[in-house]
Amino acid sequence: MVEALLSPRQFFQALQERRPNLTAPFLIVLAASTLATLGNLLLVRLLPPSTPGGFALQLLLGLVGGVVGGIVFWGLGGLIIRLLAGPDSRAWEVYGWGNVPGLLVGLVLLPIGALFPITAELPPLPPLNDTEAFRAWQRTYQAAVASAPTTRVVQGLGLVSLAWSLWIIGTGLRVLVPQRAWLATLGVAAASLAFTLWGILGQG
Repeated sequence: MVEALLSPRQFFQALQERRPNLTAPFLIVLAASTLATLGNLLLVRLLPPSTPGGFALQLLLGLVGGVVGGIVFWGLGGLIIRLLAGPDSRAWEVYGWGNVPGLLVGLVLLPIGALFPITAELPPLPPLNDTEAFRAWQRTYQAAVASAPTTRVVQGLGLVSLAWSLWIIGTGLRVLVPQRAWLATLGVAAASLAFTLWGILGQG
């Protein structure tokens, strides 16, 4: 895993000689998504819960969402590479190993969320049947989260992780399918940036 982070060319050259194995790449994406979700939940644990049922239910739903999100991102990321780089790209392996920086950032987010939670004076969640009050509360909640310095740190780490991941994916594809590496890397980059910007703007 350290070699994939720091010496991806050597890592994928060695991988090229081995039989395809999707277990480790899948678990890496799953762990990265779940840890990122848990870290973000720790960041907002001192704020009023944004869902009925309290923080425990919010935590459960968030972790389920992290697992499902990891599966979806692994599937979509691998599919983009497979379509653009062809059957020799070992698409889902490359995408999975490319998420090692996300796993590292997820581990960093846990102590950040535990030690520097976001605080703000917010009223309790209004009744869901009061649509106008609920939407106003959501806007206030999102503004409080977006304006917190810790949120900017987390967003910065996410962008660094994304750039690092794209470097690993691009390097791996240049080893496995050099003639289609740039096209597939740009495809993954476009999709990843779209999701990242959507997440950042959603907090604004």
